[in-house]
Amino acid sequence: MIIENTLLIIAFAGLLHASFQLGMSLLTLLSGHSLGAGKSYRRLMQLNLAYLFGAALITILLLTSLGYIIEFFYSDLRSLWLIAALINIVIGISVTIFYYRRGTGTGLWIPRPMALYLVDRTKKTKHSAEAFTLGAGSILAEIPFLVGPLSVAILYIISSETNASLQLSSLIAYSIIGLLPLIVITTLVGAGHKISTIQHWREDNKLFLQYCAGSGLIILGAFVLVDQVIGGKVLL
Repeated sequence: MIIENTLLIIAFAGLLHASFQLGMSLLTLLSGHSLGAGKSYRRLMQLNLAYLFGAALITILLLTSLGYIIEFFYSDLRSLWLIAALINIVIGISVTIFYYRRGTGTGLWIPRPMALYLVDRTKKTKHSAEAFTLGAGSILAEIPFLVGPLSVAILYIISSETNASLQLSSLIAYSIIGLLPLIVITTLVGAGHKISTIQHWREDNKLFLQYCAGSGLIILGAFVLVDQVIGGKVLL
């Protein structure tokens, strides 16, 4: 039962990771620009898959690096649970307030110069290596938000009384769930669906996604607070 609960929490953290939109925005832009430039279907899929692999690799590296730092520098995890809980609550409130820019469209929180730079990079992406780097960069750019679910997932992974293979499976499961929107978009584009249809769906549901992400992070932080801080008797 403890293992099942831990896996559910890690999966929930992965869903919150998946709710952030920068990676989806850049992937839809990359696909749209590639189609607009007349690239072949094969070339389009090569770029999209390279983007997906870049995002997947950096997600796994962030998880493993965070886990290594925690295990190497912190022998007592009690205070880290409190920090992770508070981080998720603060990020959840922030996402609810300003993750999307006001008005129409799916403009995100990132500064306009950075947004314009990323849009320009998607237009100029012609090779798989560039798409790979763009996918990795989309994850790194959202670290201020992703640190919430990432920290909770890795704390549950390294503190659970399971064998190494199950911990590795948990890490992979989190990564797959967190990257599920990118996998879905790549699949839809590969199946011939229009980019405009995907973009319209994102725009129509942006407030729903924003409030789900924000409230989900608050709930995750509150759960960690009760489960590990209060229930675990963390000492300050």
